[in-house]
Amino acid sequence: MIFSIKKLLTSAASIFLIAAASSQAGITVTTTEFAAPAEYCFPQTSLRSKFGKFDKVILDHRLIIRKEDHFKTGDIFVGFRRKSQSDVLWLTDGVSWQNAADDNDTPRAFPIYVPNNGDGKLQPIMSITLSNEPIDVSAYIDDGEIWTGYGLRAEGETRKESFEDMMSNQRFEKIWEITGFTPAIGLQGTQPTICLTATGMKEIVLTVDVFAKP
Repeated sequence: MIFSIKKLLTSAASIFLIAAASSQAGITVTTTEFAAPAEYCFPQTSLRSKFGKFDKVILDHRLIIRKEDHFKTGDIFVGFRRKSQSDVLWLTDGVSWQNAADDNDTPRAFPIYVPNNGDGKLQPIMSITLSNEPIDVSAYIDDGEIWTGYGLRAEGETRKESFEDMMSNQRFEKIWEITGFTPAIGLQGTQPTICLTATGMKEIVLTVDVFAKP
């Protein structure tokens, strides 16, 4: 799987990482070109916690957007489901959770943040951190599952349409089954590794002048 992912993302990495140095209102962008193409690899999904503990868990995931959907308008959804209540799906916006059945008009979506342009388009890789703070999942061992996916929507449509698009086209997958002795050693089973080929590095620095006059 690593080779197919590398092939998919090689051209996208060049687009992201190559740009002329520039600065604008509170944002400084500096680009460094590499002497030769370099490879940067990282796990698609990773877990962090204290050994043997499920009460302070951080889950990071990189959602791979299908090639035909790159840079289209859409929404990312992160869900939680219990095996004991398989017909109930909970969605999070990164802060709180809501039953998807109670949120039919505007299903809770995970925020899309792209610091370079902020247009909310689906990039080839979308980074997801389940929560900004460590979460306690000890009550869901051997019962809980984390799912993630994305849906597309046309101009004027809402998150309801993109959620339905995700479900009807099955653009979702289970990324973590809460089980095992400890999550500290990472996810069980074979986990994909993502490798990007890059020819340069872009540094984005946000600056704020606290002494600026109104």
